[in-house]
Amino acid sequence: MNSKIINFLIVLLGGLLLVALVHLGVLYVVGFSTPPLFLILGYGLNVIMALVIYVILKRFADRKSKNLGMLFLIGSTLKFAVYFIVFQPLFSEDGSVTRQEFFSFFIPYFACLLLETYAVAKLLKEMD
Repeated sequence: MNSKIINFLIVLLGGLLLVALVHLGVLYVVGFSTPPLFLILGYGLNVIMALVIYVILKRFADRKSKNLGMLFLIGSTLKFAVYFIVFQPLFSEDGSVTRQEFFSFFIPYFACLLLETYAVAKLLKEMD
């Protein structure tokens, strides 16, 4: 495996660990309880999707493809679609989607998006 992919994975896991600790801390202080399954799915699927998207983008960057920006947007759109395909039906089983359920997906989504954006910017800079 490429060292850049391993470095991205380390940064991704480290960043999301910090985000998850803050997320859990806020939930604890406020007194909300989000089912652990929702948090595990939210963070787990976002990590997997971010890593897959980065690996694909890295491969295209190695080929000097000029379509990295478009591929990044497609990847982000697919991650967003996963919310409606996987999470929305799961959250709506009781008839409504609570803030805790909503944020159990979108907090890790935005954290991954920030880390991916930074990593893709580095890939683009290296292509020049």
